Amino acid sequence: HQQQRPHHHHPSLSVLDLGFNNISDEGCTSLATRAVSRNPALRTLYLSGNAVRERGALALAEVIARGCALTNLHLTANRIGPMGVRGLMRSIAEFDVTMQMAHQDRENRLALEEEKRKRKEWKKEEWKRKSDSNGGIHSDGDVDLESLGINDDEEDCKEGQLDDLARLRGFKCMEELYLGGTNMESTGCLSVSNMLLTNLSLRTICLSDNGLNDQDLSLFSQSLSRNRELPLKTLRLSFNKLTCVGVETLMNAIWGSKSLREIKLDNNQIRDRGAQLAAVVLTSVNLEVLDMGFNRLTIVGIKALMKSLAENRSLLTLTLSGNVLDTNASKAVSYALAYNKTIRKLYVDHCSLSYAAQRHIAAGIVSNSNLSLRVMSGFPLGAISVTLGLPGAMETWSNEQVLKFIRVMWDRYRHEKEAALLTSPKGSTQSMSPTGSSEGSVGNAASVKSAAEKVEPKSGPSDPATVVAAAKSAFEALGDAGGALLLTEEPQRSISDSSPMVSSDAVMLEKTPSGTIRVPSLDESSDEEYFRNQKLPNNNVPLEVSNTHISTGSLCTANGKDCPETPVDPAAKKRNMDWLRLHFRSLNEMIQLPYVYADLLQLYRYFYSPVDNNVDGDDGGSVHEGMPPPGPRSVLGFNPGVVVMSTTQMSCPPKQLSSLQRKISYRGLHDVMMGQQSNLPSPNFTAENSCKRRPVSDQSMQPATKRARNGKPRIDYFPRLKAKIEQHLSSSKQTKALVLLRQLKFVETTMFHGGNPYCDQSSTTCSNSSSEPIATDAEVILIDML
Repeated sequence: HQQQRPHHHHPSLSVLDLGFNNISDEGCTSLATRAVSRNPALRTLYLSGNAVRERGALALAEVIARGCALTNLHLTANRIGPMGVRGLMRSIAEFDVTMQMAHQDRENRLALEEEKRKRKEWKKEEWKRKSDSNGGIHSDGDVDLESLGINDDEEDCKEGQLDDLARLRGFKCMEELYLGGTNMESTGCLSVSNMLLTNLSLRTICLSDNGLNDQDLSLFSQSLSRNRELPLKTLRLSFNKLTCVGVETLMNAIWGSKSLREIKLDNNQIRDRGAQLAAVVLTSVNLEVLDMGFNRLTIVGIKALMKSLAENRSLLTLTLSGNVLDTNASKAVSYALAYNKTIRKLYVDHCSLSYAAQRHIAAGIVSNSNLSLRVMSGFPLGAISVTLGLPGAMETWSNEQVLKFIRVMWDRYRHEKEAALLTSPKGSTQSMSPTGSSEGSVGNAASVKSAAEKVEPKSGPSDPATVVAAAKSAFEALGDAGGALLLTEEPQRSISDSSPMVSSDAVMLEKTPSGTIRVPSLDESSDEEYFRNQKLPNNNVPLEVSNTHISTGSLCTANGKDCPETPVDPAAKKRNMDWLRLHFRSLNEMIQLPYVYADLLQLYRYFYSPVDNNVDGDDGGSVHEGMPPPGPRSVLGFNPGVVVMSTTQMSCPPKQLSSLQRKISYRGLHDVMMGQQSNLPSPNFTAENSCKRRPVSDQSMQPATKRARNGKPRIDYFPRLKAKIEQHLSSSKQTKALVLLRQLKFVETTMFHGGNPYCDQSSTTCSNSSSEPIATDAEVILIDML
């Protein structure tokens, strides 16, 4: 006989994600008995997409009835059947009632104890008054509690007993329940409806893809209408067989709800009548998410929804995808978008939008001076906005960039109007008084207040001339880097019933041995081999040039100087990680941009020019000549007719100068490299001619007494990136080189905010503080992303 040992649960394990692992009933039963049962720490169990059937669901139901800490249970796409759903609902209802009764007993017990305490105090006070009236003097210790009818032993015995709530300490009631695609049928839906009659804790329920009809929804709605204390916040009924009949009962049940925030009715058959009912409910329920996609709505239902949307102040996300929006329906959408001030996400995918319909919707968006829209899908908003008179550069922008530009445009327009009103003679006049300037300050404050009231944007669309003028002014203020400045992180569309382990905007990072934070790489063999090869000496490189090379073997390189492996500043690590988390999506989106040789040439010239030269990429080719020309297949980053050789490959062994010849002085080591590279041949010369020695008189003679300027190219501050770029160019991978240069320019623009990262920290002329990012931070971020 062996005594069964109790299971020890991990005290910090609160989320267990085992989705899409083909877990069957046996595995689910083991999880229920060993990991879930009586576990006070586990809050979320994600089992979506497995092979759990009725037996596994009943095992979960058994441990839920005994008590556990589960609040989120994901069983989507597990065919547990109607009996499995029925068992789960019974267990959830029973445990919820048990917790309610325990709370009620605790409240009753506390109330009874308070009443006894007051009665005891009253009897003591009454005894003292009687003793004082009789002239006797008694202390508190002389009070005979038995004579007063108070038995302390009985009370102490009752206080020593634990109530039900203390025995259930650490256990929780179910709050989020995902049962989509569980094949529950009408029997399972009836069990869910019965459970809702007494439940006081459920906040999210998903019944999508279960083949529910109007009768099932009617029983479900009756439970909602009877239990007004249910704190239901999210209701998902997608991919069912619901019509306007069932939707009408649902809308009557949720009318006036104070907790409901999200309803998803997409992929049903509710049609225009259901849309009209939903539009009416928007006036009484503060919904934030409404999904009416793929319901065969026409102009009648769209108009009803848009009329409510124009006046609504709570809705944040609206989905109309899959419903045909003709020109008239698009006009209604445009009207709502021109007046609404709160909506942030609009989805109109697969709506058969014509060119005229797209123009109507875009016009409503750009004319709303109170626009809050962040995400819009369905058609390219930038290309359509250009046809309305907005700057032509917006044609290639993403929808998120265009929407941010519109918000920036109207903010700038309001600030300009306020400044104009405050600087006008009427706004700047002050009433002077002989006693002082108090009246003038009061008058100035009044004028500022009146100016702010005048600039307050009106509700509704602005006239086209104002829109075009505001867009032109804002675009000129942004300058050439306007599109890059608008590449900020926008919230992604949340996936229904997504895994709780990885959020939609999460970035997975890892810590390297040097302490830096990096994005995990799928294939690191090439990088390791490349770094290993860089450590090998190259005897063909001149001594002066080889001494200036940067070792790429170290993971910690500071501003282009050799340094051993040193710990990274924790503040810098945190700053880099926060920046990468914010801009990781933008950096990835640059990989999808098309290859443009002009961009590659401009960026190459910019980063390979000295820091002191304010070059924006148009220097007439005065910098390095290692840039490959565009070939017939340059769009793909491949030029079969050109073989690009690196500096070390094209350099010839140097000849020893005679001792009688004059030595040449340079301003810095960079000029030594430039002198060596000036002897390199162009692609039209042969290697034999390139090895001929030039006379000393042809070389630049610079006095050694001049103060050294910063003639170091920008790319030399990023030695590892430089090695990567030259490696891509030498192997005809111009597309990858362009991606790296674009990402580096984006980092330089957004990370340094006009500061000067191009300085050596050891130099006295460097003014960057330790709290400001430097070139090493940008290099670490991009190299780790590789």
